[in-house]
Amino acid sequence: MDLLDLLVEHSYRRSARDEFALSSGKRSNFYIDCKTTTMRPEAGPLIGAAAAELIPLEADAIGGLTLGADAIAYAISAYMWYVQQRRLGTFTVRKTPKTHGTRRYIEGNLGTKVVVDDDVVTTGSSTIDAIRRCQEENVQVVAVVVLVDREENDGMANVRRAAGAGVPVTAIFKKAALEARWQQLHGNVSGAAADNSSPRL
Repeated sequence: MDLLDLLVEHSYRRSARDEFALSSGKRSNFYIDCKTTTMRPEAGPLIGAAAAELIPLEADAIGGLTLGADAIAYAISAYMWYVQQRRLGTFTVRKTPKTHGTRRYIEGNLGTKVVVDDDVVTTGSSTIDAIRRCQEENVQVVAVVVLVDREENDGMANVRRAAGAGVPVTAIFKKAALEARWQQLHGNVSGAAADNSSPRL
């Protein structure tokens, strides 16, 4: 199974109604929970292979805002090491600073030139938070890689503005690709893949 099919099977939920509550307060008829895919063992090599060509040669680390970015960063780092024999450290950005010890926002191997990753971009706020935390540490963000672009709220445009001119910002998949594959598998059966628990994004 390829990465798109894993996402459609395990992460893409849709309904005939706007039943999914988003973190923005809006409601939607679809929900993308990438963690149910990115934390599967078979997804790691597929994520690494899909993202490898998007990692600039000068990058020495990859990471983003916990929790969505973590599994993706680890997958890409492992792929780089075991397949390409290239060292790419990982880091994670806390949502709030550590309350003891170093009191840091960023843990791990930050490096000096980094790629910021994320699982889903809607408004772009979590990706932008990670970019800004890196910038505050005087670390150069050389690329941004996200797994899925929800294609709404100008999310990717917001991320591009935060990353700055000349920094490539790329989504491996767009929501349209997930929807098209879902239609191939399920046709027009309304709500067939819906999750009635109304999770939050």
